[in-house]
Amino acid sequence: MITCIAIDDEPRALEVIKKHAERIDFLQLEVTFTDPFRAITYLNNHKIDLVFLDINMPDIGGFRLLKHLNTPPLVIFTTAHSEYAIESYEVEAVDYLLKPFDFARFSLSVSRAKDRLFKVPSATKAFFFINTGTQKQRIVFKELYYVGGEGNYVKYVTKSGNYLVRASIKETLQVLPTADFVQIHRSYIVALSWIEKIEDNHVFIAKTKISIGATYRDTFLKIIDSL
Repeated sequence: MITCIAIDDEPRALEVIKKHAERIDFLQLEVTFTDPFRAITYLNNHKIDLVFLDINMPDIGGFRLLKHLNTPPLVIFTTAHSEYAIESYEVEAVDYLLKPFDFARFSLSVSRAKDRLFKVPSATKAFFFINTGTQKQRIVFKELYYVGGEGNYVKYVTKSGNYLVRASIKETLQVLPTADFVQIHRSYIVALSWIEKIEDNHVFIAKTKISIGATYRDTFLKIIDSL
């Protein structure tokens, strides 16, 4: 059993986490907090395996809160803002959930926490499935070059072929491991391991030139510098 708590100044956000947690049999949500200072006291007096932690809160944010803990548990950040991804890597967060997230994305994060807690050898799943018309196509993470947005669809470009799926870039970003994939443009998510070079505000992957959007440039380059 994984014991956890949730901290968020928005009660509705806590309700979402509570509903999702109730559907996972190995997850025990002990208590929720809208007051982060009460949460600090609780965490310093109780053994908890995992915390769902909002980043933007009045008085004290999620990153500062962690510094006040004697023995920080594993953390899954929950936020409506994507710009804190780099900081989440630095504190070795299990995952970075962008609101609003659905049960499938929540469940994936919890599975990653379970793998880390119980030291499962393959902490990150090697593949996942996408719906392509009437079929389900397996996508191997290590073979995925990038994902490009095309209207109401996204195209998965992989080593073995290209696959079109009805989805948004935002929805797709929540399916991919945050440590391995990064959004560099409003229409593109790229695999860090397949980037051949970065030149003139473009990345080059599998002989494809992809623009780096101005909104994403600084965050992307900081991630690159930290590798």
